[in-house]
Amino acid sequence: MAMTIDVLSIDVPPTEHGLSMTDPTTGRTVIAVATTSHPMRQRSSIAHELGHVLAGDLDSKTPLVPGDRSPAEICADAFARHLLLPLEAVERRLPKGNESATLSDLSALVQEFEVSPALAAIQLRTTGRIDAETYTAWSKYSTARLATTFGWLSQYRSLAADSATPRAPQSLMTRAVEGYQRGVLGIAELSAWYGQDPEDLEKELGPPRRADLPNEWGDEWDEDAPLFPGSTAKGETTS
Repeated sequence: MAMTIDVLSIDVPPTEHGLSMTDPTTGRTVIAVATTSHPMRQRSSIAHELGHVLAGDLDSKTPLVPGDRSPAEICADAFARHLLLPLEAVERRLPKGNESATLSDLSALVQEFEVSPALAAIQLRTTGRIDAETYTAWSKYSTARLATTFGWLSQYRSLAADSATPRAPQSLMTRAVEGYQRGVLGIAELSAWYGQDPEDLEKELGPPRRADLPNEWGDEWDEDAPLFPGSTAKGETTS
């Protein structure tokens, strides 16, 4: 199922993880997550916020309190866990037999599904692949430790670099480029959003279109409207 949701990652204090909100005018939903050097955490934050959206929590009259283990937060956590690592996937990869899962199995799940060791350990425990004692021990492992031990540290470092980089939603950047090409947005501002050298970006995109040339985009563009109209968001949730 495809969702029309914009996702962006931004630099925020370490205590923040994610939030979601809906524009009451357009009905468009935005999920914002914190940049982090822990890529599995960022994926969980996105999935957690998606759980809030699908559950209708953004329309709730009761605001969600960050850090509060309310039923809505617990449900969003469960949704994220089962979305990122379904129990069926664990059962297919580790058919139930006489032997319990190994630490190598945990690493393989973490690597393939890009989830935290703690999340993977919960799913292994739920499916009966490990006992309670093993679950407790494995939940304390870091992804970096597993990646180093089982030879995929370079992959983890690549994921970490990606999750630590601020990113604007693709639809927003598409409109920003269109604004530049129309001459209503400068290359300096566009390059700042892309995190790219202005000269290099201009070489890739070419110069903006002259205003006196025919409008090849049609008449749908409102020159007097702001590039990214602001509005009061409803149903904001934070996690």
